[in-house]
Amino acid sequence: MTIHYISPDLSFKGSNRSKKKFTSFHKTELNLILSVYAQKVSQGHWKDYAIDHGEYNAVFSIYRSTFENAFLRIIKNKNKGKHVTFTLIDFNNKKIKESEYLSDITKYLKVSVKRIA
Repeated sequence: MTIHYISPDLSFKGSNRSKKKFTSFHKTELNLILSVYAQKVSQGHWKDYAIDHGEYNAVFSIYRSTFENAFLRIIKNKNKGKHVTFTLIDFNNKKIKESEYLSDITKYLKVSVKRIA
């Protein structure tokens, strides 16, 4: 598996993308999420993932099968005041956990994913 990190400082000449800001996961945040993800893949719980970016949020979606909707989503919300929160949402759009620290979400996933799987 190859991971490509996108730097928001890149500017594309002639593109509106350089003028538009978006929220993304930082390299350390992705490493934290992917370490839990890799553990659950090796255990056979999870099969695939997707990452989406928006103006005020970034979403890491986790799939049990490539043919289903997202089983779990980790959402990074950035408010206009630069305050960041992380939210874990299940397949029914029910909020499972919310925290200012991603480590709280990943600790919950390491311990509690058997109950929600």
